[in-house]
Amino acid sequence: MSAAWTLRRAGLSQRRLLSSAHKQSPLLNIAPRVREALRNGEPVVALESTIISHGMPYPQNVETARGVEQIVTASGSTPATIALIDGRIHVGLSDGDLLRLANGRETVVKASRRDMAAVLSQRLLGATTVSGTMLAANMAGISVFATGGIGGVHRGAEDTMDVSADLTELGRTPVAVVCAGAKSILDLPKTLEYLETQGVPVVTFGDSSEFPAFFSRYSGLQAPWKLQRAEQVAQLLKTSAELGLQNGVVVAVPIPEEHSKASVDIEQAIEAALRESERLGVKGKEATPFLLKRVVERTGGASLLANIALVKNNARVASQIAVSLASMGGSRAFSASAPPLPQTRTDQPLLVIGCAAMDITSRVDLNQSAMLSATPQADLLQQTKLAATSHPGTVFTSVGGVAQNIARAAHLLGANAVLLAALGQDAHGTAVAADLRRMDMDTRFLQYPGSGARTAIYNALHGPDGDLVAAVADMHINGLLSPHHIEEAFDSLRPRVVCVDANVSTLAIVTTLIQARESRACVVFEPTSMPKCTNVLSALLFIKRSHAVVDTSSLVHIITPNSLELQRMSEAALELALVEGVPTAATVSGIAEFHYLLDTSVIRNLLTLFPLFPTVVVKLGEQGAAVISPSPRNATRPIIRHIQPLKPSLVENSSGAGDSLVGAILAQLHMRPELVSPDGSLALAPQELDTIVSRAQRAAIMAIESMHTVSDRLNPDVLNKD
Repeated sequence: MSAAWTLRRAGLSQRRLLSSAHKQSPLLNIAPRVREALRNGEPVVALESTIISHGMPYPQNVETARGVEQIVTASGSTPATIALIDGRIHVGLSDGDLLRLANGRETVVKASRRDMAAVLSQRLLGATTVSGTMLAANMAGISVFATGGIGGVHRGAEDTMDVSADLTELGRTPVAVVCAGAKSILDLPKTLEYLETQGVPVVTFGDSSEFPAFFSRYSGLQAPWKLQRAEQVAQLLKTSAELGLQNGVVVAVPIPEEHSKASVDIEQAIEAALRESERLGVKGKEATPFLLKRVVERTGGASLLANIALVKNNARVASQIAVSLASMGGSRAFSASAPPLPQTRTDQPLLVIGCAAMDITSRVDLNQSAMLSATPQADLLQQTKLAATSHPGTVFTSVGGVAQNIARAAHLLGANAVLLAALGQDAHGTAVAADLRRMDMDTRFLQYPGSGARTAIYNALHGPDGDLVAAVADMHINGLLSPHHIEEAFDSLRPRVVCVDANVSTLAIVTTLIQARESRACVVFEPTSMPKCTNVLSALLFIKRSHAVVDTSSLVHIITPNSLELQRMSEAALELALVEGVPTAATVSGIAEFHYLLDTSVIRNLLTLFPLFPTVVVKLGEQGAAVISPSPRNATRPIIRHIQPLKPSLVENSSGAGDSLVGAILAQLHMRPELVSPDGSLALAPQELDTIVSRAQRAAIMAIESMHTVSDRLNPDVLNKD
């Protein structure tokens, strides 16, 4: 059952719950009238802006835009035209915005998914294509989108590979696109084949099952499905959401019959325009605007009138579908497949965001490898490289990834942990999800970005003593984790404790921090590695410059670096002017006298970062941990402590020790809600934090003693032992 339907039955408005998340988004600028409709669960229809800037001449373009919005309104929905303006995604435009896009006085960039980050970062004026509008609509929580026609496979694609981004977007973004089919200047048979490959349902709307060809009601091609009423389409969208599908749906509406009479003349004009474009070498995203302009000229404006008529007709049908969908449980029932809110605050889960991967762990067997039997550990990698051969040993495959490891450890220790991670639609992704379900972990927030994304793999080589020698990490998919998916998780779960690892994109971290602040959740950041540990600093700098939050020092409550990550974060914070300076040598040496086992660089870096991160737990391996936190009497005064290490009885695999430590810290914070203040900050004395870290070391030791990255022997009693 979808989240929207469940909430509606409970007497709650999903839109009201979502409004706070979108209010704080650093990129979305939702118009008040659209926000109010979303908040109240009312129907909203997204509209693209490329049709204004590139699809029609002025003034017909702005007149059509206004007319389409009026039709959507008259049919019972709120229109939300989308464009990129001044570095923000505007959802719902003013008349002044429409004129900026229409009058040609400014250069308007045609923005698909590929172009959106560049246009926004450069603060250019951008008009969204079908793919760009789908992406933005899904971010805003709008399920139904009306346009003229979708892009498709261009003629001659077997040589040029020219396939519209609209088709791939339809395969990965749950938004219904109401259109007059694909533009007839395209290769329609190949377009339908491509949509089938992407798993996109193509539905004709009305009495005919023949796929429309934009200006023509007929293409000679049959669509897989035919539905005759708006409520039938809405039910399809609702069912798709309940299945957890992440693809869009094409709703193909034939052009009104009275406007299709000129289709033969228009087709002849299209053929002539195609020949001209080939001769002039017009390709890519410039091809469609060029062809449409030439067709208008060759038909004496008949194609323009037909274009306007079909766009308005599509808008009317889209509004009817949105109205029906809203009546079934909220107009976001299609694009939001998140679970319902917990019934009480005590049931609020621990949310862990980041990487889930397949770990391949290799360990050289010292006794069997005569070549390496006398080789110092430091020379192992180089000798292996020079030998260019294999060595006897053990290879072990397990489910891993930093966030997954952390969530798994917390779950085994008794916490209600929910993992939010991206997986590929491949064998490794299937294995990861199946293993989590086997453990009875919540898998509702696993995201599958698309058919081309590979599940992350961490391939580690360990020496005979179990220590890591080298590793190769294929983690590209983590950058595809959707900020909108993160917003959905916060909105549905309302977590009190959140952990995010540095594998995800800066935008994903920004979204996490903003959402956590809105939810008053305690945030733990796991730096993951030296190359990635500064991602959180980039996120804080972005938030600071965008003025989304005044005091960035209150956004992250705990960080858990090792000493090398701590050093890099300290250097980067100074470079970015997020902290003002380093402590004096006298201050550092004074503290070092009391903690002679701590390296002075660790002390200096802890003090440097203290204004930005008030609580830091540094993982020191065999030396235990270093902790800094505010004094109970004076929050501006730091207190540094050294946590003595525990010793493992044997060393099998050290790669999961740090993640297990963090998972155990999180489990204790989650299961003792009194340790987190109402505003999300920590409410515990230094000695309480030290006890939490000391107990968490038990989980780390058990990981070291196991070939599994996280020991399967973890259980709640581990934290309860004296």
